[in-house]
Order: sequence, then structure tokens, then C-alpha cells
Amino acid sequence: MKENIMMQIGKRLRRQREKLNMSREYFAEEAGISPQFLAEIENGKKGMSVSTLYKLCINFNISADYLLFGHLSSETLPGSSKEKTPLLSEPYRSYTEDIIEIVNNIILESQSNYSKNKNKE
Repeated sequence: MKENIMMQIGKRLRRQREKLNMSREYFAEEAGISPQFLAEIENGKKGMSVSTLYKLCINFNISADYLLFGHLSSETLPGSSKEKTPLLSEPYRSYTEDIIEIVNNIILESQSNYSKNKNKE
């Protein structure tokens, strides 16, 4: 079963917020919305106005193409044509993003453990 579009948008927004290492409260304040409303957007329970989408994209340098459709404009991809390039279709895109995040966390944790062990020597 295909994920609800609001769930997809919310998941991508949350992923971008987390990449910026921002709390929900700070992110919401900077966007001019309440933390509760942001949580409802991220959880796919509510949609957002065009005005809110615009503020999120401008204030945090987030691609509207990515938030809405899950793909980047080809202008951001080096050596590509002017048409839009989809990344992966759902659910594979979400699975891939989740796997990349897990691998990244493993690498960061192993680097941290290596540094701790190195300092003990």
C-alpha cells in the first residue's frame, strides 16, 4: 500500500530538520509555526499552506521539489539536463534513505569509539 502523500512530505521535512540538527521547537519558531503544528505535519496528520511551505524552503534552504515530490531539480545535480530527475520511487526511496542514515550512524559511532580508545592509550 502506497504511503499517504502527507506522510511522505512529513517524513522528508523531518529528515531535513534532523539533518540541520535542529530541535522541533527551534525549527518551528524559526518557521513561524507552533511545535505542535510542526509535529502534526511531520507525522502526516496535517498539511501546510503554501505560505508555510515557502517559509520552510527559504528559511532552511530546503528544496520544495524534494519536500513535495521527493526528487531534486536537475539544476542541483552536476552535469545533468534541465529536466527534473526523480531519485527513486516510493517505498524504495524511504528504505534507501533509512539505510543510508543507519550506515552513517554506525560510521559515526565507530569513529567515536575509535577516538575514545585512542585516547585511553
